[in-house]
Amino acid sequence: MNNALRGLVALAAMTLAGTAVAQVTFYEDPGFRGRSFTTNRAMRSFDRTGFNDKVSSVIVRSGRWEFCEDPQFNGRCIALGPGRYPSMARFGLNDKFSSVRPTGRGGRRP
Repeated sequence: MNNALRGLVALAAMTLAGTAVAQVTFYEDPGFRGRSFTTNRAMRSFDRTGFNDKVSSVIVRSGRWEFCEDPQFNGRCIALGPGRYPSMARFGLNDKFSSVRPTGRGGRRP
């Protein structure tokens, strides 16, 4: 394999790995029920998703995510790592999310 092709293969692998680094699925109802959507990128506002202030359960498949009450990552925020969260009520954020973004290893913890 020549160097140019190796470079393209390496770039494609890094791109695919980057999108798989962080992924989260939101559910409208507790216990992972109801409508859902998945993202692997920051969302400054849930307005266009139909999920603004409607998220009741979450599965963080990979990465660490910061969940915020207000758009633009404002208001009260919590950071959650990989896991299944059947009710956001335990964090006081049931039906209160308006923005989310992947974070590094740091971030606020609930």
